[in-house]
Order: sequence, then C-alpha cells, then structure tokens
Amino acid sequence: MILVTGATGHVGRAIVRTLSSLGHDVVAIVRDVETARLRLPSGTIMRVADYEDVTALRNAFAGIDDLVLISGDGEATTVLRHHANAIEAAVAANIGHITFTSIVDIDEASPFYFAPVYRDAERRLALCGVPATILRCGLYCDFILDHWLKPCRTSGEFALPAEDGRVAPISRDDVASAVAAAATMPEKSRATYTITGGQSLDFGEIAVDYGRAIGEQLRYRSCTEDEYLTSASTRLDEPWPHAFATLCGSIAEGRYSQVSCDFSGITGQAPESFRAFLLRTI
Repeated sequence: MILVTGATGHVGRAIVRTLSSLGHDVVAIVRDVETARLRLPSGTIMRVADYEDVTALRNAFAGIDDLVLISGDGEATTVLRHHANAIEAAVAANIGHITFTSIVDIDEASPFYFAPVYRDAERRLALCGVPATILRCGLYCDFILDHWLKPCRTSGEFALPAEDGRVAPISRDDVASAVAAAATMPEKSRATYTITGGQSLDFGEIAVDYGRAIGEQLRYRSCTEDEYLTSASTRLDEPWPHAFATLCGSIAEGRYSQVSCDFSGITGQAPESFRAFLLRTI
C-alpha cells in the first residue's frame, strides 16, 4: 500500500495516476474530497489530513507500507514544519519506506530561500530510522514557463538576476515518473538521486526555444536583484519575489547547471527536452 501526500497537486496527481495504472494499491492524502474527486482517477482511495495536524497524519498513515512525501509549498517556516510533521507521523505509524521530493540546491552556502527547508527535511530523514529514497529535483520546465516566460511574452524580454547561469530543466511529468519508479523499486535501501533534464541551458537559449515555440522573438537580459524585486513585487505576494530572486542568485552561482543521468537510470527512458516540453504544452 503506497500513500501519496499532496495528491491533488500537479506532481502528486500524476504520481497517483502512474501508480494506479501500474496496478499498485494507492492511497491519496487530500484536504478537500470534492476537489480531489475531480483531479484523481475514479476509485482512488482517499484519506483526509492536513500537514498542520500530526494526529490526523498519523491516522491517515495507519496501515501504509510506503509513503511518497511530496514537498510542500508556501512560506519557508511553514513548509519546514509541514515536512517535519509528516516525517514524525510516518515514524509513529511505522511506515516502511519514504520517497521524498527534494531539490538539487541544499548546500549551506546557497542563497536560495528554500535551501534550508530541504536541508532540514533531508537531515530529519537521515535521522528518523525509516529508509528513505530522496530525489533531488532540478528546476521544473513548468516553473520556468509559468513564472518567467509567460509573464514577459508581450514585452519581448525577460530579465532575471541570474547572470550567465545555466539550468537543466525537468518537467513535472518526468519528475512524477521518476518518483513512481523510485517508490516501486523492489530494493528499499536508502538512496539519493539527482533528477534533471538531459541538457544544461542558459537563459538566452531558453528564450530562443520559447520564441520559436510561440512564433515570436524573446530575449533574455541579466538584471540586478533590486530591479527584479521591484518588477516581481507588482505581481507576486511575498515570499515569492524574494524566493525567486534568491533562486536566481543560486542559478548564477552554478547550483542548477548539473546534468544527471539518474532519471534514465531509474525510469529506463530519456527525460523530455525543454524544447519538446514547450511544443507539447503551448
């Protein structure tokens, strides 16, 4: 029995669909059953729980063999607490194995707003006594498209404080495939995988790919952090302007440029290229 948290989110519901299609017994953790019924496969077993309620999580985790812990979202201290609550509940419920979606950028020297959050979760997993598979994911193709490319389509330019940094984008669908593969491996020993796309791109190349996909010209310009914060603050609430600016700082330092073969190693297929992702989704 495999339980998936965050089951109504983009990655979570894709994991539920994949596991169900492969014939696995899947339980989805949800907060709103009516919303979940619209997003999850018909017949999906659902248990209601909230990351804030450790008792509810323990009850929801009862009888579960394997937990797929999809990382949370929101303000950093809240996400850190949610991860901690889920891990505590998993230990109390005698879960046999945890698969966790982390990020490639957890170094103590990283400027990224969320690096300490994921570093803390990985530390807790290492100490909790439950075998865990950690997937350190690169930057999502979907994130780049939704938060950086689409908002700048009309201007013909997008500006980020990322200098000449490079990223190896991976789609959310590919991350879901990797998580499902990792969660169903017969060997449940501790392991850490780095899940990235197959090519490292700078933002000039990303702009060209997007421009070709939409039939318009788009260019990238490196800007200062202050300029980015001023622009982002007009359309985003905190903590997102700060979070995205520090993410760009981390990219500028080369922390997202790595290309890993782990995706192919655990799924047996090549990751979707950023260009193919754009053509599929636009």
